[in-house]
Amino acid sequence: MEPFPLPPCEPGFQDLHEVAAAVEAWARSDAMAELVAEFGGGAMTDLDALAGFSAVWDYRAGVKERFDTERIDFEPERDARVRTLMHGLGMGGPPAPKHGRYDHILVLGGGIRVALGRTDYTARLLAAGTTTRTLTGLGSHRHRDDREFREAERLGLGTIETEADMMAEAFRKFLALGEPTNVHEHHRAWPGDRNVLAAPSTRPPLRANTADTLIGWAEIVHEPKPDERVLLVTNAPYVRHQHCDAIRLLGSRYGCGIETVGYDDAATAAWGRPLSTTELLQEVRSSILAMRNLHRHAQDSAATTAR
Repeated sequence: MEPFPLPPCEPGFQDLHEVAAAVEAWARSDAMAELVAEFGGGAMTDLDALAGFSAVWDYRAGVKERFDTERIDFEPERDARVRTLMHGLGMGGPPAPKHGRYDHILVLGGGIRVALGRTDYTARLLAAGTTTRTLTGLGSHRHRDDREFREAERLGLGTIETEADMMAEAFRKFLALGEPTNVHEHHRAWPGDRNVLAAPSTRPPLRANTADTLIGWAEIVHEPKPDERVLLVTNAPYVRHQHCDAIRLLGSRYGCGIETVGYDDAATAAWGRPLSTTELLQEVRSSILAMRNLHRHAQDSAATTAR
């Protein structure tokens, strides 16, 4: 079963109908229908129905962090079948960039091992010949919990208070950077246009999420232009929903091209761990919600343009 490609977003982004069609094809795919049926669902007539059904895969109870996701052991044959169907949905996206040069590369933030792994992978891409005018690690002011403090100590890292601290430490470790030459409330900068963002939340007191870091990058660090290419670097299971958020928040708004790559945990084994099937199903739900948001945005924007 060949996985579905990600929705397209080339520089000069205009074709909202093509984006909507890509979302609809994914939601109505045989792989999605079989995965829904595997968990007792029937035919899904639209994205709202699919989003409602996907609550069956909410193993974080709506509010937990990813590392608190409930883990359920399915019997081996069912587990293999579910994983095959998820592969058919193209959750991982491409493992390597399509182009040799980008205007901007964004390393998406997260937990301590996530920040290290994604930055390590980005450094490998740069060493292999990928070039970029700017490079930014996306973080926030969210404070880390005791588990991550202990993990930072175990790994011999510096003082890690926030998600942005964690990303800055990863940048220093893998990109051979010293102390930042400019430090502001939401932004640290190094020579060569290397940056780490500490994005503010748009929904206080809730913490900043991926959408906040994308918006924060465009408003605080660099506003992308319609002829520019932006490459996002993440982990394989998160590619689809983070790609869709970036198209909606950056590609559609600024006209820039969006490409998203995700490294397989096996490629940076020191920083990753294999995700459980329930963790992967949780990301299917996240992808459904992000695809629905993108589809609504594309339809609303197309309708506005037609007026």
